[in-house]
Amino acid sequence: MRITLRTLLILFITSFLLQAFSPSGALSEEFENETALLKKLTNEELVTYFGLSYSLNKYQKKQLLSQPGIEARRKWIERFWTEHDPTPATPENQRRIEHEERVKLARKLFSMKKAPGWDKRGETLIRWGMPAVRRTIPADIGFYRMIPPGEMWYYKSLDMLVAFQNFNLRGEFIYAFDVYGMTGREHLDQLKAISQYLTNTPIELLVNVPVRDLSAITGFNPDNIDYMADPDIRAEMGRDMIAAMDAEKNQKRRNNFYKYLEENPVVYSIELVGNTLPVFFDITAFNGGLGAVRTEFNFEVPASEVQFRRSADTLSASFRIEVMVRDIEFREVARLSDIVAASQTGGALWQGPGHIPGQLVLALKPGYYRIGIEVTDIESERKGVYNTNIELPSMDDRLALSDIMFASTIRETDRMVKFLKGGLQVVPHPLHAYKIPYPLTFYFEMYGLDTDSEGFALYTVDYRIIPVTKRRKGPILEEPPPAISSNFETAGFGSTQIQHLEIATENLWEGTFQLIVSVMDRRTRVTAEKRCNFSILE
Repeated sequence: MRITLRTLLILFITSFLLQAFSPSGALSEEFENETALLKKLTNEELVTYFGLSYSLNKYQKKQLLSQPGIEARRKWIERFWTEHDPTPATPENQRRIEHEERVKLARKLFSMKKAPGWDKRGETLIRWGMPAVRRTIPADIGFYRMIPPGEMWYYKSLDMLVAFQNFNLRGEFIYAFDVYGMTGREHLDQLKAISQYLTNTPIELLVNVPVRDLSAITGFNPDNIDYMADPDIRAEMGRDMIAAMDAEKNQKRRNNFYKYLEENPVVYSIELVGNTLPVFFDITAFNGGLGAVRTEFNFEVPASEVQFRRSADTLSASFRIEVMVRDIEFREVARLSDIVAASQTGGALWQGPGHIPGQLVLALKPGYYRIGIEVTDIESERKGVYNTNIELPSMDDRLALSDIMFASTIRETDRMVKFLKGGLQVVPHPLHAYKIPYPLTFYFEMYGLDTDSEGFALYTVDYRIIPVTKRRKGPILEEPPPAISSNFETAGFGSTQIQHLEIATENLWEGTFQLIVSVMDRRTRVTAEKRCNFSILE
């Protein structure tokens, strides 16, 4: 077919609009001197930088490129991936592994000689992985318009359509300004064709990539489109209503592309795993002697979320708890793990505690730490992964308090049992939630108390419970006074003392409260204080 002047004019105007309104231009986040800084990078570093750039803002890009040398840039990237490790208590970084496989696949399937080394299909692959459906769109040349060939990708997990055009007909695909100018009816026909094609075609054929190349990231690829209206319902609806509903869904899928570019420009498989194991945890610090801090990582896993197994007359479950500790420079300081088991004899249903406790203990120096925590149900392999930061203070002052440790049970014992502190078994309760009328139970330690010539310390303990949230009285939210306040004087032998208290909850109500514990050394008049929140459930 002969290309007319009108067609060439339309081609030029369409090219201008695509370049002007392309989402990639709006989100490129270039900064001054970026091109000059890129010249310092080796070819291998350029591939790494361009692949990582979709996960970086312009300040991070500038910080990375401003590092003084290859080794400094390598360390910066190592710190970046460590900080974004989805499994921080294990050596493997699944997010980084998947990212590097995506970059490798983008270079192989959608390569270009100019930067960044791949076209927009490669960029999309690096951002969100391979799609569930990859459909070729043929060119359409008419009297009033020319639509170049392209592709349309559909991500089931993200419910997102991404459209590309081979605009210059040289194999470089760019984002389409609209999905080929199709009407709502045409969109619906395309989506129906995709759905039918997907139903009868294996995923490896849909994406047109050898299975061996997809093996590393195949877990990200959805299996089937999740939208199929019930046939009986569709039969009762008018054709116009069905078309309007489908067009609206299609528009949402197109809009999701812009939404993800703005809010979730990079998504990895591990982030789409919805069956996460819920875990409650806290970290309590005690004086470990010789300048160390005895750091206790306390866990509770809801028994209803753990998969039990039956063997003969025994019902049992177990989960693995792991902790990785890094310093402020992301260097590994310590790693510890343990298996927590719970079992009962007889009974078809679990009759033990509603939350199964566990604990790991490490001796650390005072300082700032980055903590990675993983808890895995061994039977179901469900996992809970968490990151947090803590600052461990020195407790070698004249008077210092440990953290407040909430407990489900504190009892005296002379046996070797779990959660032992001296002659007490203190079962941790990191959920910090108590039901009326069960008492609020907690434990803490005091260090550096002044002693007399016989070695006795004299001190006063004061505790207050203050509502964090206002209490509703009819239509009015009032500021109530402290719900509970009390103090007592006591004495003990030695500069280190322990206290465990049980406080009745009958005078409290459902909501969040703050416990404030103050200790005054009666010999020096020095005071130390600790605060911690807890909840009351009806």
